[in-house]
Amino acid sequence: MEPLVDDLEIDRRLRNRIIEYLELVASFEFQREYQRIAPVWVPNEVINQWEDRVGSPACLTFAASPVYTLDEDRALRDFHEVWLEVADGTPDPLPELEETLRLPAWERLRAAAESALRVMMVQGYLPEHH
Repeated sequence: MEPLVDDLEIDRRLRNRIIEYLELVASFEFQREYQRIAPVWVPNEVINQWEDRVGSPACLTFAASPVYTLDEDRALRDFHEVWLEVADGTPDPLPELEETLRLPAWERLRAAAESALRVMMVQGYLPEHH
């Protein structure tokens, strides 16, 4: 029996979720809106969602997938390095969102996400088949 979803489809979906994540992290306004509508602690979500999607550095194999360009691979690896610094260098638990947004490390994370997002949006979202 054939799988319902092939590896390429899984890679497309993961790529699109990474773009959505980068859109959230790159915008303090999106983070504020997310905090307003979702019953979650957004600063922790920002840290945890990347870990959930990507995992350890050993899992950073974007270039191995045909849905990522070499530039995207490099941009996501660069983002991951900043994410590691922020995840390791900020308080645990993180303070409330408005206080977190004032942390210099949070601005570095936002800027790194914005940079990676610019690279990812050259190709943009890929179609997902359902």
